[in-house]
Amino acid sequence: MNRTPFALRLVTAAVLCLSWAVQAQTPDASRIGRTSVPKAPGFQALYDFDAAAKTLPDATFPYEVRVHRAHVVMLAEKGIISRDDARKILSGLDTIDARAQKDASLRTYLPYEAALVKEIGSVAGRMHTGRSRNDLANTVNRMFYRDQINRTVTALIALRSAVIDKAEANMDTVMVVYTHRKEAQPITLGHYLMALSEALKKDIDRYEELYVRMNQSPLGAAASAGTGWPLDRERTASLLGFDSLVVDTIEGTAGWDHITEFAADNAIYLSDLGRLGSEIQLWTTDEYRLAELDSAYAGISSIMPQKKNPDSIERTRAIVANSVGALTSILVSLDGIEYQHSVARVALEPRSIDGMIAATQAMTGVVQSLHVNKAQMLRDAAKNYSTMTDLADAIVRDSGIDFRDAHEIVAKVVDSAIQANLSADQITVDMIRRAAEQQLGHTVRISEASVRDALDPVRNVARRDGIGGPAPASVKRMIAQARKELDQEQAHLSQRTAALSTAGKRLDVAVAGFTGTN
Repeated sequence: MNRTPFALRLVTAAVLCLSWAVQAQTPDASRIGRTSVPKAPGFQALYDFDAAAKTLPDATFPYEVRVHRAHVVMLAEKGIISRDDARKILSGLDTIDARAQKDASLRTYLPYEAALVKEIGSVAGRMHTGRSRNDLANTVNRMFYRDQINRTVTALIALRSAVIDKAEANMDTVMVVYTHRKEAQPITLGHYLMALSEALKKDIDRYEELYVRMNQSPLGAAASAGTGWPLDRERTASLLGFDSLVVDTIEGTAGWDHITEFAADNAIYLSDLGRLGSEIQLWTTDEYRLAELDSAYAGISSIMPQKKNPDSIERTRAIVANSVGALTSILVSLDGIEYQHSVARVALEPRSIDGMIAATQAMTGVVQSLHVNKAQMLRDAAKNYSTMTDLADAIVRDSGIDFRDAHEIVAKVVDSAIQANLSADQITVDMIRRAAEQQLGHTVRISEASVRDALDPVRNVARRDGIGGPAPASVKRMIAQARKELDQEQAHLSQRTAALSTAGKRLDVAVAGFTGTN
């Protein structure tokens, strides 16, 4: 069987696209009222991933058949089995692989081997020379998970690109940043989104670092003590696309931290995604009205026709919660066993990874299609006291008093403004002077121009043009740097996938050298 996991992914993608095309033609009874448009594919994925999820044995089976071929090739090259035996085994594998596509019971090693023995005779038993199910399982797991890391990075690059694009379109969109769920200071939406971009860079970095540790071959560790047969571990590692070896044979079968790390990286990344979802959900409430979800990413109430429910965000946040459960299960399972091979260890299931990918795709679409209420954002920044830090700074500059006194003066100004039902942009010089008299026993010097400048949220933002600040010029620099990083991340991903593709071709050529097939 020469079909690679990459080819399988292409087939899966084609099936999903066809499914979405059929859904687009078939009326969805849940799309009524204000959400009568079809669900976006990214939103639909949040409904579909669970039903489509595979078990780990099913998901790793295509990798296992490649390991069989690589091991047989190596055994023959080392003279451990004859070339004729290798040819018979490799030819028989094609037949059993085809059966296993329809018969799930053959996707477990011993039934698979028994079927091969029945097909080609006892020579099939030589395939397992110098090998155990222990190192076999750990090898195929690593092959599966490394592809899932690349799949994850692909999705994160798309999300980060969407975030950067949205930031670039909103470098001048003044809004308020919140701390403790209270309005804090003026920023721009572009500035906020570039914070998320920076977090996503760290997430991608973590996955790239994990890939190096994941892409190490444990094959040859056998049950744990290795084997007396003169295996060429480097050769099988090369045929299977591994960059290096898990050297110690005990670590080869007992090691599980790479899987724990994958689950931890997922939980860390998804916590960022969940926080973004939470923020957008607040922005789109009827009270905030800072943004509105596109109808293709919203749900509807069955009784309340005015509703546009943030279903895509809430389903995403449920996946975030589940990722913590996956990590906890793995950690608890390891705490309960010794440092040895054990089936008591909990794996990271394909369903968990599929959910993360679906959540990422959904939030990518949410960000891309989000309708931003720029006027409301600016009104809030001007009226709701987020400019008070700059007002205190203006008092310090004009009067020469220390910041703590200025802080207390402005606090009194805010109290009096609230009592008088005045918004921030209605604060006057007289209010400041009266507050100073109460706080200091004397007035302070500040001009009308300074007050107006301090209370202007646009000017607030423009002043903060240092590294990482919200001023459009600063955000523009961050965007330029982030785009360079995206190019590097895409290049790293392309290098990894190209190396795996080359290894797949290398294995095919090696097999063909024994079977005479193309």
